[in-house]
Amino acid sequence: MTYLTSLEMPGRRYGLSQVLRSELTKIASLRSTMWTLLVTAVGTLAVTILSTSSVRHQGQGFYRGFDPTNQALTGLALGTLAIGVFGVLAVTGEYGTGTIRSSLAAAPRRPLLLIGKVLVVGAIALVVGEVLIFASFWIGQAVLSSGRAPTATLGQPGVLRAVVLSGAFLALLGLLGLGLGVIIRHTAGAVAAYVGITFLLPVLLQRIPGTPSRYTPVGILANSVSAVVPQSHQVSAPTGFLLMVLYCTIILGIGTALIARRDA
Repeated sequence: MTYLTSLEMPGRRYGLSQVLRSELTKIASLRSTMWTLLVTAVGTLAVTILSTSSVRHQGQGFYRGFDPTNQALTGLALGTLAIGVFGVLAVTGEYGTGTIRSSLAAAPRRPLLLIGKVLVVGAIALVVGEVLIFASFWIGQAVLSSGRAPTATLGQPGVLRAVVLSGAFLALLGLLGLGLGVIIRHTAGAVAAYVGITFLLPVLLQRIPGTPSRYTPVGILANSVSAVVPQSHQVSAPTGFLLMVLYCTIILGIGTALIARRDA
């Protein structure tokens, strides 16, 4: 079964708009991707509540240098994993079922097909990420305010930047998962590669002098992008965000070259 049968009609030329509609149909029809987004939302908010609840009644000495924005966004640890799996499933689901052959037959311009996937997955991940981050922030501040902990507002310097960029960063992580899915083409392998890059690599790099772990995706998100209170030996939020854009560009560039050369 193919989702692009309408593109195969004689005399009808397909373009990006048709590819985008077909990709939206695929995402909406794949139950696994919808469940992944649901897990992302529920898990992230649950971790946020637990994290902020654990510190709201600490002593005053604990709150020196405390970052209420970063604390409220602790749930991103789980969201980071789930949004990457969403990106992986958006492409490996087709390889797993074999429908990728039909998609490529209906849309033989493979780079255009990949662009459609990138735009759709990126847009969905961006919307989900921003909604989730703002919800985490407000819920986290509400929990913190119920105790003796300091709280933050969006009007304070650096807070809105941290919240908005964190949501956009989640979208980039979704695209990183998508790129790995295109390269590896198997769900288990692509998820393992994503987990290795985002979670295992920072742990391994912590043993190396010079704090190279600050340049890893999770290190950038946790210590730079989502932080308002500056942390020592970390890259700035704009630099970290641009680094993540570069990582995604490289992975997607490799995926584009491979999908253009390989058989389905």
